[in-house]
Amino acid sequence: MLKRSEARNNAFILLFESSFSAEPNREDILSLAAENHEIVLDDFVCELFHGVLDHLTEIDGILAKYCRNRTPRRLSKMLLTALRIAVYEMEYDGTQPAVAINEALNIIKTYDSPESASYGNGVLASYVREK
Repeated sequence: MLKRSEARNNAFILLFESSFSAEPNREDILSLAAENHEIVLDDFVCELFHGVLDHLTEIDGILAKYCRNRTPRRLSKMLLTALRIAVYEMEYDGTQPAVAINEALNIIKTYDSPESASYGNGVLASYVREK
């Protein structure tokens, strides 16, 4: 079993990959990842992956409300993917906001830029304040 942060990172990679297709084939993405042994798939990774994709329209609607001067589609795919995971966890998985935000920011800092992390923090903080 993976640590939660490792599982989030693995789910991030899978979701980032799926963001390049309008209708991603979930099973192909998961089976290729497992076949290549690049990503460890545990229950939490799969839950995040399927959960975000199952609620993508609702999550993007939430993000659209809090993305100042931008639409979610204008964000970098890395930033958008990390924000989607955080919103999914807070909205549908019961994860504490501080944990979801911290994990998202760590992912953004790893794969994107400090500016993106700052923007993402503002988006998620606005969402939590209003929630």
